[in-house]
Amino acid sequence: MVQPQPDSEQAGDAGPVGESAPGGGDQRVVIRDPRAIRALAHPARLAIIEALGGGEELTSTELATVTGLSPSATNYHLKALDKWGFVEPGQPRADGRDRPWKGRGRGVEVDSTDQQTATAEVAVLGAFLDRNREIVGEFLQHKSEESPEWTDRIEFSNGDYWLTAEELKSVSAGLREVLLPYRDRRRDSRPEGSRQVRIVRLISPRVPQQPPRAG
Repeated sequence: MVQPQPDSEQAGDAGPVGESAPGGGDQRVVIRDPRAIRALAHPARLAIIEALGGGEELTSTELATVTGLSPSATNYHLKALDKWGFVEPGQPRADGRDRPWKGRGRGVEVDSTDQQTATAEVAVLGAFLDRNREIVGEFLQHKSEESPEWTDRIEFSNGDYWLTAEELKSVSAGLREVLLPYRDRRRDSRPEGSRQVRIVRLISPRVPQQPPRAG
């Protein structure tokens, strides 16, 4: 299961375009249709979902700053996401010049059930990892311009742990709980001195490895 926007739990069946399903006080879009899954496999679309996932309503011009594309190109991706039920038009603004968009849910969950959807899910995972690598790489390239207050906080780590399925569920829930107090800081509630920090969680059981043959 790929979750382009974190802090959701696995959901069950979903329609071909995806459906909003409740979970943990949130709404999330759950998709199974391989065509909808493949529609996510683009860094600009993942960036849009991330930007709208916190409840913000942003125009294509505002979203262009996070996609790195022109407003018209960003609008193209918004229409594709709208087609598959990931985003929808928000409330018109007073000037009426550029309509805002909003996410249909807290984030997107891919419910992979067969080989066809699994193949599409791998493509989304690749785009997800590429986007996060780009974000971290950009910071590292500008690291010399940053103060130790921030550079000393960057961290790369991984590890293998022997867990039961129930223990793994508990670990995932614990990580979500730690981050929960910081999740909904919108523009008017962000403390002075705060900045965006990318926290990537990749939790995956490993395929059992065959023990080496004796002799």
